[in-house]
Amino acid sequence: MTLSYIRVLMTLLSLLLCISMYASDTPYRHLLSGSGMQHASVGVHIVDVDTREVVLSYDADRAYTPASLIKVVTAVTAMKCYDDAACWPTPVGYNGVITDTILHGDVIVKGNIDPSLGNATSQQSPHAFIDSVVDAIKQLGVRCITGRVIVDASVAPLAGWNSWLVEDLGFYYGAICFGANYRGNEYRLYMRTAGEGSRPQVIDASMQLPDMQYHNHMTVGVEDLSEVYIMPYMPHTLLMGTLPAHRDTFALKCAMPDAPLTMAQHLRQALLSAGVEVCGEATTDYILTESGCAVPRSTHVFYTHTSDCMADMLRVMLHESNNLYAESLLRYVALSTDSIATLSTALQTERKLLCDMGLDTLALKKTDGSGLSRKNAVTPQFLSSLLVAAYHDDELGDRFVSLLPQVGKEGTVRSLFMRNRLPGILRLKSGTMEGVLCYAGYYQEGKRTYAVVLMSNHHTCKNSTLRRSTEQFLYQILPALR
Repeated sequence: MTLSYIRVLMTLLSLLLCISMYASDTPYRHLLSGSGMQHASVGVHIVDVDTREVVLSYDADRAYTPASLIKVVTAVTAMKCYDDAACWPTPVGYNGVITDTILHGDVIVKGNIDPSLGNATSQQSPHAFIDSVVDAIKQLGVRCITGRVIVDASVAPLAGWNSWLVEDLGFYYGAICFGANYRGNEYRLYMRTAGEGSRPQVIDASMQLPDMQYHNHMTVGVEDLSEVYIMPYMPHTLLMGTLPAHRDTFALKCAMPDAPLTMAQHLRQALLSAGVEVCGEATTDYILTESGCAVPRSTHVFYTHTSDCMADMLRVMLHESNNLYAESLLRYVALSTDSIATLSTALQTERKLLCDMGLDTLALKKTDGSGLSRKNAVTPQFLSSLLVAAYHDDELGDRFVSLLPQVGKEGTVRSLFMRNRLPGILRLKSGTMEGVLCYAGYYQEGKRTYAVVLMSNHHTCKNSTLRRSTEQFLYQILPALR
């Protein structure tokens, strides 16, 4: 028997031993053979970040739908482009001239993508922007504006949303990223329901969308199976599905079809309420362009609103899994190399940065910044490699690790391991959709740190059921790594 033959034989025996271990090991068996997992795809990849040794791997080269784990990729890319203190200005100006108390011209807001503007998640008051603009105009001595209130959102052409499911677009988590975002691009629509079989009533909204028309085809049923449909720029919302019976107030968390126009309308109304006459209408670059009109530019900037800093926006994106922040941050990646934030430029810039970090980008298919698209695909091995690279990167390192939410305490993973506490610190980003449950992050115990990725697709059990199995799996696996 030759030496080379013996080596081949030993390699095969080692491989068979690994397969046997994965098939018979209790944690794997519990995770893979549970109810609803018979036809699921599960991938696991755990790596010692210091030695780069793979300590556990199962089907890690398969591409999975990652859901919000894509935000980890977006975060790394944005942090490679900007430091924690970076922020973005939204200038407000006018064209024309001011004589006495009259502005002969338009008030123009030049949108700069800022997802924190007017947002309840912001470090600033939701009313700060509108109030500050009104105060600045009054300080100019203006009491009458002959022109219009225009919001120019042309810095970020719409893209990416068309790869999302149409049933997601009408809800808050599917709010589209515009070049000018406002109040999180979402609002609450309040309904009242009577007995089963009746039709719910639209009774109020958390903010007025003056041109909005609601086409209500809902019925009252046993549970909330509501459906909300919109299209960008269209002032129509289609309501379908069912709502539970006998509710005096039931809130639907809806997305705005046209956030720039809503901003323009709210600013115009605030000026009127403050005693500043506005002769023209509220409009946007989209409306002007569609009607064949030129979009005017400011000749005088009288107020500049500053976004939250990058670190705060990253924290909202990663802790609360906020899709609007993710889409906005991806477009800021485009602004690092261009003056127009197209999605294609952002993705090209991102892919180059990831290649420069030594990552195999063929293992990543990315079509948006948030993971809401089911066209996204990535392997567990790629994600663990990204986590290892970020950990050792001079620009990221501890700065990135500390941004991931701590399990049992923060963000969307605050409820994990509440009863069975793990030794050490586990920081994870979660990703969930129907038939998708994924986690990626770091496990730190003593002086050792591990990159941990676990992805499941196509399971037919509820995510809550698989979440319990995943928790049990990690509880048995992670302490054993010490």
